[in-house]
Amino acid sequence: MLKNDPDLTALQESPWFSARSRAFQQALTDCAVRRSYDEDEALYLQGDAANGIHAVLEGSVRITVPADDGQEFVIHQEGRGFWIGDLALFATNYRLVSVVAIGSTDTLFFPASRLDRMVQKTPEFLRDFYALTHENMQKALRIIANLAVTGTEKRLALRLLHLDEVSTDAEGWIPVSQEELAAMIAVSPPTLHRALHRLIEPGMIEGGYGRLRLQDRRALIALCQS
Repeated sequence: MLKNDPDLTALQESPWFSARSRAFQQALTDCAVRRSYDEDEALYLQGDAANGIHAVLEGSVRITVPADDGQEFVIHQEGRGFWIGDLALFATNYRLVSVVAIGSTDTLFFPASRLDRMVQKTPEFLRDFYALTHENMQKALRIIANLAVTGTEKRLALRLLHLDEVSTDAEGWIPVSQEELAAMIAVSPPTLHRALHRLIEPGMIEGGYGRLRLQDRRALIALCQS
């Protein structure tokens, strides 16, 4: 088991990890290697060979995918307690997305070779990793479904509520640029700018340089349901 108690605390904040058996948690944390990343440093890039799984301990990461025209688009970001890298690893295939650090970020990395030995020793542990893939797929489907919602302000409110759920900032700030947020809800930056002001003016959200904070969640939820 991890000797560093704060690291274990961060892992326990993940619903997936905390729901696993003690035997699985012990075996998995025995595989861990601590890694640190600077701002904008890639944990891995789309097209890379899958070499393991990451769990975010401190900081946060953004996930980007390439469009058919080659442009990279930000589709999600998440922080402490987020696990990523399972799908390509267990499919023995290449990475479908790029994962990049937002500011200084620490992760626990679980190398593929160690995970292979872990599963070979205890095959039933594979079900636990399927549960992780199920959780991440659930997030992906939520993002896709929210993109199908008509109305820019509704899509923006839904996205901000989701980002707020996974934000780990003590003061509630969501670190995201307007360009990134525009890509997340599939609108142009000018359209996003106008929509943001329509949420800022009635006090639903607060804006800052490269960051946003929710001020009235009930009003945002009501907007989504209207």
